[in-house]
Amino acid sequence: MNRIIVGVDGSPESRKAAAFAADLAVATKARLMVAHAKPPIWPASPDVEPEWPQLQAEAEERHSRELLAEATKECSRPGLEIEVQSLNGPAAPALADLADASSCDLLVVGHRGRNAIARVLLGSVADRLTQLSRRPVLVHR
Repeated sequence: MNRIIVGVDGSPESRKAAAFAADLAVATKARLMVAHAKPPIWPASPDVEPEWPQLQAEAEERHSRELLAEATKECSRPGLEIEVQSLNGPAAPALADLADASSCDLLVVGHRGRNAIARVLLGSVADRLTQLSRRPVLVHR
């Protein structure tokens, strides 16, 4: 294995997935890429301050940097090479595109453990990613 990508969102499940991916990368002598997808910023309605989209984008960027720094620190292992990638857009397609573009060997994400009704209403990044990705996806529970 040459490269493993792990998608993180700050949840306990993604932290566990990141730790698993880091251990797997060490065991297989692969490089690890820690990635986070920032959600799209929707246009503001006329009732909202005109600078709101820019402020929201700056807040999302700041959150992404902090999350990636924290995940990188938690994944740190002796001899492990870690890259970080901040993505834009919905998580599943953004991660699938990154996996293709970087020719990764494995994509790892956490599973939220939502029940069937919640998955239908809220969606599941892990479920969607397994449908979209042309690369192998490991969903860590």
